[in-house]
Amino acid sequence: MEQARITSKGQITIPKGVRQALGLKEGKEVIFIIEGGGAIMRPKTKNPLEELAKLRKEIHFTPKEIKEMIKESKKEWSKIE
Repeated sequence: MEQARITSKGQITIPKGVRQALGLKEGKEVIFIIEGGGAIMRPKTKNPLEELAKLRKEIHFTPKEIKEMIKESKKEWSKIE
């Protein structure tokens, strides 16, 4: 378990071990979820379906390829939920 202190400006420094474990780099956004009297912090991720829609406009995929990408996106989302 890591710990941090809130500054007078309401800021915290995310401990190095947490940043490394989550792959957080300078400029990366995080989200906070209020739950059960506490907060959960997670790296902000792009919506895989929105990213897929952007790619679809640029590259033409077969229906089979699209289904596989959706399957992989769902797998990735299940890891962060």
